[in-house]
Amino acid sequence: MLFLVSSLSAQVVFSRRVYQEHGTSYQQIWSWNPANGTLKALTQSPRNHYLPACRGGKITFVSPEKWGDNSKLWSFDPTTGEERMIGPAPEPPERPAAAPKNGCDQSAKAGALEACAKEEELSITRAGQPIGHFRIQVNDCTDANGGAHGPCDTPILFLKWSPDSKWLLVGELGRETGSSAPQFDYYLVNSATMKLQKVASAEQYSMIWLPGRDELLYTTPRDLASLPGARRERGVWVQQLMRFTPATGTSQAITSGVTNNLDAALCRQ
Repeated sequence: MLFLVSSLSAQVVFSRRVYQEHGTSYQQIWSWNPANGTLKALTQSPRNHYLPACRGGKITFVSPEKWGDNSKLWSFDPTTGEERMIGPAPEPPERPAAAPKNGCDQSAKAGALEACAKEEELSITRAGQPIGHFRIQVNDCTDANGGAHGPCDTPILFLKWSPDSKWLLVGELGRETGSSAPQFDYYLVNSATMKLQKVASAEQYSMIWLPGRDELLYTTPRDLASLPGARRERGVWVQQLMRFTPATGTSQAITSGVTNNLDAALCRQ
């Protein structure tokens, strides 16, 4: 399999499993080209490929699992197809809560624009002058018996301006988050109009700006699906990659079917 490294510039690499009715399937490395929508399989070896990343003309990945005592860091050469183990797997990323700063639990700055979040409250200033304030709160949480118990505890945990400072991306703890499938409810604020819009519920920290365009890439929360055609009922984990366009407020599926797609990463120029 030959695939020139230079052609991966400004593309996305990710881990994808296409489940089989019979036999073993693996998480392979795929690429997606935002410019023309092309999906391409880069590996087909009998091992899992997690956390792919473009590094110095190669693609690194972790196998056989993301995190574990037996997990190792591997290197894949897209030109020759060679895969080789290069060392221990990296430690799981730690995402400690940001230290409060100027009364903000989370903050983000882009030029004269500043965003400050505390619990579910979001304030935006320009050159120190207030220009927007939002309370992002969901009030229909339920208890274990299905009864309502008031507002959800869903603090804002992530803030990031788009590269052109046109949009503020807001990640609030997902109402449906779980210990095995953590997720954010993502929102966008238009810095010119101060309008707030919901983007989607997505895997935590999975939403990224696509280079050179006002579009976002994200991974859907993990879900169970039945594998069609299996001799006995079999549930498998599925996730999909999605593209969101703020101008239209719509999401478009990049992947589909009974497949597991995750760990999307940009290949820089």
